[in-house]
Amino acid sequence: MRKFWLLPVLLVFACNRPAENKTDKINLLADLTCRAINIRQQRFALANKIRFTQDTLAHPKDKADSIRLATALNDYLIQKPILLKASLSLADSIRKQLDLQVPYTDKVAEQKFIAKLDSLLRARGCVDTAGHPLEN
Repeated sequence: MRKFWLLPVLLVFACNRPAENKTDKINLLADLTCRAINIRQQRFALANKIRFTQDTLAHPKDKADSIRLATALNDYLIQKPILLKASLSLADSIRKQLDLQVPYTDKVAEQKFIAKLDSLLRARGCVDTAGHPLEN
């Protein structure tokens, strides 16, 4: 008979695990979003470097300049898929977190959530007061 009281006690403790803190979840989402903004800015900067290098390589000054530019372009082209993969991975993580956290059926709760996320992003310096990403 003593063994039977142990099972209900274990079930009560298993079912009463504390839920994850909503603040921790929204902070995680803010971290992911800031990282995504940063990677997006890095991708834009890399694309500018690639375009500039390709344009300059079309009219090199001399052979040494041509070799230097070709090496730089190769380095940039190696970095491009790495940044793309990181960006896509973060986008998937953000989408999953949003699906878990945003109450889409309750518009008021959704607006409060978005406002809280925006304030966290502003506090971290990821976006300006209008919600636009800050330039590095």
